[in-house]
Amino acid sequence: MRNPVLLLLFLSGISLSVAHAEVYRWVDATGRVVYGDNPPKKSGAKAVDLPTLTIADGYAPKVTASEPAVTSSPAPAEAAPASGVPPEAAEEATAYSEFKITSPTADETVRSNTGSVDVSVALTPSLKSGDGIVWYVDSKQAGSGVTPTVTLNDLTVGTHRVFAVLNDAAGNIIQNTETITFNMLRQTALPKR
Repeated sequence: MRNPVLLLLFLSGISLSVAHAEVYRWVDATGRVVYGDNPPKKSGAKAVDLPTLTIADGYAPKVTASEPAVTSSPAPAEAAPASGVPPEAAEEATAYSEFKITSPTADETVRSNTGSVDVSVALTPSLKSGDGIVWYVDSKQAGSGVTPTVTLNDLTVGTHRVFAVLNDAAGNIIQNTETITFNMLRQTALPKR
C-alpha cells in the first residue's frame, strides 16, 4: 500500500459507520420476528432502541522497570529489603496470577427450587488487604465482599450470566473474570388432572 494514512482513514470511517448502524425489527413472510440492520423494503420495519451495555474495564498489568530505582541511602530503621525494592512497590508489582470463576462451570445446569446458586472464584494469591470482589449477574451488580464465594438468591428459571470484578481499596478495577453462562432449573409441581 502506498499511502498507509489513507488506508487508516478509510478503515476508521468504515468502523464508525458500522458502530452507528441502526437495528431494525420486522416480521417476515412466515410470521417470525426478525432483527437486522438491512430490512427488506415494504416490510414495515421499525428501528429498535437498544439499551446501553454494561462494560467492565479490562485488566492492564502494571509495568515495572527492570532495574530498581536509585534512591538515597535509607535510614537504618527504614532499610529496604535485600532485593532493593521497597515493600510497597513489591506488593504492587505482585498481580493476581489467577482470578476465574470455578463454580458454576460454563453451560452448567443448576437445579434449585429456591433459585439459589453458589458462585466461587479461584484467586491466586489470596485477596490482599483493601481489595474486594464485586459480583455481577446478568450485567447487574449482585453483591460485593472479600470472600471468594457468594450465594445468589431468587434467580429466575432460565439462562444467566455471571462475572466478578476485583477492585482495590480506592474502587479501581484491578482485574475481572470471564463471563460464565449457566442455566437455572426449578422443580414445579404439575396440577393433577
